[in-house]
Amino acid sequence: MVKILVIENVGAISIQLEKHADNKKYYAGQFQQTPVLPSSTTAIALNCQSIFPSNSNLRHIFEYIEANYHQSISLNDVALAVGYCPAYLTDLVRRHTGQTVNTWITERRMAAARTLLLESNLCINRIAETVGYQHEGYFFRQFRQYHGTTPQAWRKAHKTVF
Repeated sequence: MVKILVIENVGAISIQLEKHADNKKYYAGQFQQTPVLPSSTTAIALNCQSIFPSNSNLRHIFEYIEANYHQSISLNDVALAVGYCPAYLTDLVRRHTGQTVNTWITERRMAAARTLLLESNLCINRIAETVGYQHEGYFFRQFRQYHGTTPQAWRKAHKTVF
């Protein structure tokens, strides 16, 4: 009876390892392709690369966030993309950076939003949509939480007049 359970466990582990390897291969191929970003965020992607720490253990995680922050992504999406379970990914990122995966996604979106607020005349709801928020109200709440003010007030205070 014990031998059967051990064989079944080894089989289950083998299947999980194969799935993990397949996921890594698939998403590695995705990273080799140039991500298609909305045209207004292409320049932003180039300007905000430095917000992520340069940690080789987390490089693939931050690459996925960089390539997809402008879409609706979650911890589960990132975990699936890099081949980890969400709990392990959360622990890994927190141990190395002191922040969660969701915090890094939000940080990246806020960096893009600040750039758009300064360098474009897009309305706030379009900026929210461009940086990956499905609901303008949620964008406003997160922006206020991170910056202590509304996007409009931040734009007014930081935009230089030419």
